[in-house]
Amino acid sequence: MHVTPRTCPGPGDLWQLSWQEEKREAEYERLVEKFFEKYIPEYCDERINELAENGEDERHPEIEPIFDQFLKNEGWH
Repeated sequence: MHVTPRTCPGPGDLWQLSWQEEKREAEYERLVEKFFEKYIPEYCDERINELAENGEDERHPEIEPIFDQFLKNEGWH
C-alpha cells in the first residue's frame, strides 16, 4: 500500500489544504466575522456583547451555543 504525504502527513511534511477546504475555511471565517460584527450587537444581550468586546471567541461556553444556532440559521453544515 502506498501512502502519500497528502493522506498521511509525517513530522516533516507540510500539510496543504485542497481548494475545497480553503474555500470552506474562508466561508467559515466570513461567518465568524459576520457573527461578531453584526449578529452579536444586534441580537445578543449585554453579557454576550461584553464577552465579545473582551476578546472571547466563538468557542467560549456562553457564546458557543449562540454561534452554533447562528451557523445553523446560515445553512452551515
